[in-house]
Amino acid sequence: MRRALHYALAFDVAVALTVLAIILAAEMERPARQLTTKIAAGAQKLFESGQREQARRALEDALEICPNNLIVRRELAMQLAASGEAQAAADQFRLVLAASPRDAAAARKLAEMLEQLGDAQGAAQYLRLACDLEPENGMSHIALASALLDQGEVAAARTAAERGLKLAPRVPLAHVLLGLIAWRQGDAGTAQASLSRAKLLDPNSPALRRALRTVHEHPPNAAKDEPRHRDNAILPAR
Repeated sequence: MRRALHYALAFDVAVALTVLAIILAAEMERPARQLTTKIAAGAQKLFESGQREQARRALEDALEICPNNLIVRRELAMQLAASGEAQAAADQFRLVLAASPRDAAAARKLAEMLEQLGDAQGAAQYLRLACDLEPENGMSHIALASALLDQGEVAAARTAAERGLKLAPRVPLAHVLLGLIAWRQGDAGTAQASLSRAKLLDPNSPALRRALRTVHEHPPNAAKDEPRHRDNAILPAR
């Protein structure tokens, strides 16, 4: 601090005062950030013990003290998501991403909230961002494939699903997803092979049962034109 002021004084008193103000602000923010981070940890324990309202109030109070503490804001967003408050959670995840644009985890969670809100296009947008930020995360590509399929972008969905499978070959849901996409494209061979593989990995998968029901209820030659309704969604509700 003294060295910074010394250099500033060598040029101009006004510059020195500006430097002093910046340093003092930083020094004042540090204990506030430390305090609110501890509050976030306590709020997490409150939430886990079932005291959700108390946890939320603590986090909101902490953000009033230190609105730039992303640890607190992420915790609030996660708690809102876990409580089923998708819109409020989405608002918080947007703020996290605005402050930390390379936060792939926040992008994935925002996409999940938007999917719950019925915004498949918005979900796909943020899943693409997550895939760009973490291209080796197979689950992001699998989730992107599902969002694209919701929009009827079957070819793009297949590309994403195949990428996800390459990165996460033992995820049953990925095989279910590729099977349903292939069925939509009239590729019965790939559809059967993918669904069979999913059954080997997880014979009790609810997603697999839904996909098999969809395939059995509709002939292969109608698959290309078959709309994907939420009742037939292969992804379980989150």
